[in-house]
Amino acid sequence: MNSTSLQRGLADTLLYLMSLSRDEVRPEAAKERLRFLQKQHPDVGMDLLWQEEPYDQSLHYDVLLRLPEGGRLLLSFSPDRALPWPMRGVQRWSEMDLVRVNNTVLKVDQAMACLDFIWDEAPVISRLVNVCLIQEALDKDPIRLSDGELQAAMDGFRRAHKLLKAEDTYRWLEEHGMTHEQYERHAADEAVAAKLRDRVTAGRVEDHFERHRADFDAVRIARVEFTDEAIASQTCEQIRAGGVGFYEAAERHFVAGPASGVVFAALRRGQMPPELGAAVFAAAPDEVLGPLRTEDGYAIVRVLSFEPASLDEPTRHAIKNLLFEEWLGARRREAAVEWFWGNAGRTSQVA
Repeated sequence: MNSTSLQRGLADTLLYLMSLSRDEVRPEAAKERLRFLQKQHPDVGMDLLWQEEPYDQSLHYDVLLRLPEGGRLLLSFSPDRALPWPMRGVQRWSEMDLVRVNNTVLKVDQAMACLDFIWDEAPVISRLVNVCLIQEALDKDPIRLSDGELQAAMDGFRRAHKLLKAEDTYRWLEEHGMTHEQYERHAADEAVAAKLRDRVTAGRVEDHFERHRADFDAVRIARVEFTDEAIASQTCEQIRAGGVGFYEAAERHFVAGPASGVVFAALRRGQMPPELGAAVFAAAPDEVLGPLRTEDGYAIVRVLSFEPASLDEPTRHAIKNLLFEEWLGARRREAAVEWFWGNAGRTSQVA
């Protein structure tokens, strides 16, 4: 890249930053304008950075330029009468307040202490990182929703949360401290993430199904859980001997209890621990298995029916979720993650 091209790129970037300030552009529109600028200077990598000041809600933009010869250059513009640099980052006294219940205020640091258990919960940590990775992918290649798609997403969100009446929706928004605009944005984010999943998995579902067909064989079972192995063994022997029926034994166990009743489930082979899956899929319909070791104790299982794998819509949905999680997992392993609160060292190890 010669000096003339660099000077032209710097000049255009400066004009771009000045236009953002002059037009009071919000971040989404600013990113749209940056994509147009990027097309004019394809040899220079460009990243938009911004900060919204809590003091006056003003926006300050920077552009990080990655030069083809190596090195980076940060360019920014501050107009007259903008918030002075010493005031940037100033916090209002109430900014560390998270919620007020009656006359009691919960501080952010108190809430973080209460939530410290999440540092041992890998799924929660992964989901937090996933949000950033999904947003990063959408910043690079945006997905737009039509008005019809947005309305369908909002309707689906209400159905999923059983918000079938307007008053139910208003009450739910109030309980969750959300405005209608925030609710609309949340529903749109879910719909866009689903479309990103479809983009990432396009053309890969059929191949995955053929390579892992057996994992999608399904079985329907009835299961009774036990905490005591001896009781589970005794009950299972009584059922096999014909002294008591499966459901009668489950009822007696439940009444004697504290214990679970009969749990009915439809499971795919790939969802089950290997030993349990092997035992269940080797059984015949109506056969009683057990006691089988589970995470919480022991189980007696009655096999109800089998369903061979087929690439129907639920199976397609399950495969898309698997492939999308693999995609996110690969990016989590490559990502530079920096936590700003909680036990960052423990979190990074878990993530």
